[in-house]
This record gives sequence, C-alpha cells and structure tokens, in this order.
Amino acid sequence: MIVGVQGTPNFNNYNIFLRAMAVALSELKENDREFHLYSMGPSNINSMAMEFTNLSERGLKARGKVIKYKPVPTWWMEQNIDSFDHFAFVSNPREKTSNLVSLAKSKNINTNIYNF
Repeated sequence: MIVGVQGTPNFNNYNIFLRAMAVALSELKENDREFHLYSMGPSNINSMAMEFTNLSERGLKARGKVIKYKPVPTWWMEQNIDSFDHFAFVSNPREKTSNLVSLAKSKNINTNIYNF
C-alpha cells in the first residue's frame, strides 16, 4: 500500500496525525506486505511521518509487514499520483488545502482531509 501525507506549516497536533495514519492503516489489506509512507512536507509533517514510521515498525513487523518512510517533493507525487492508494492532508481549521488534494480526488484516490 502506498500512502501520501501532506499538511500545513502551522499544523502541530500529533494526535490528529496519528488518526490520519490509523485510517490509512485500516485500509491495509491482509495480503499487503508493505506500507509505504511518502511525505510531501512541510518539515513538521515530515517529522511526524518519520516518528510514526519508527514507532510503528516493530508492531507491523510482528504482523509480517514492513513500513517504509520517504520524504518527497510535491512535484514527485504529482508525477506518480497514479500509484498511490491513499492520501491524507492535515491542517488546522480554516487553512487552505493544497492542490494535491484536488489532484488526488480527481484520480479517485481515497483522500481524507483532517482539519481539527
């Protein structure tokens, strides 16, 4: 499974980020052996994604699954959007979403926006 995550520079609620990742993990099929998490930033979101990956690694490994994290630029996701299974966007209330949200929705990728 390939998951993308992006957020706003002011977002700092790790609990909401964890909720977004829990929803993505809930879509992981039993036959999926890898969970790839690509983060488009900014740096606060990259840090949360890296921490989530490090904390989840042992639990997923016990279930026979591997989690991998990679920060990527926005243009990379735009070029590779067709390979994604899930996209999560995290922000504070009333902050604008990115263009990737619209692009992911237009490609029928399961897209969730978390803005609490």
